[in-house]
Amino acid sequence: MSIVKLSVLPNKALLSGELTRQTISLIKDKEVEALVKQSLVVFNLEQVSKIDTAGLAWLFALLEKAQTRNCCLTFASLPNKLKKLISLSGVEGFLPVELD
Repeated sequence: MSIVKLSVLPNKALLSGELTRQTISLIKDKEVEALVKQSLVVFNLEQVSKIDTAGLAWLFALLEKAQTRNCCLTFASLPNKLKKLISLSGVEGFLPVELD
């Protein structure tokens, strides 16, 4: 089975592996809670090897949860696969992206 891992550190988070419909449920709620409890987080996606529309929807849900907790969340190092999915989905400009 494919795996996804979320690592939360002070002011940053790293997601690695596959972020897909099959793997989203493997992300632990306590890690998400630790992330959104912070006031500022740069979320690095460089090590995401695969993402589908469910993974993209999860990123938007995470962003919404962060905003309700007054956590300023920005995404960094988007893989080309994610950039292409964002473009195909017509949601360019909706995720706050840190310029590389």
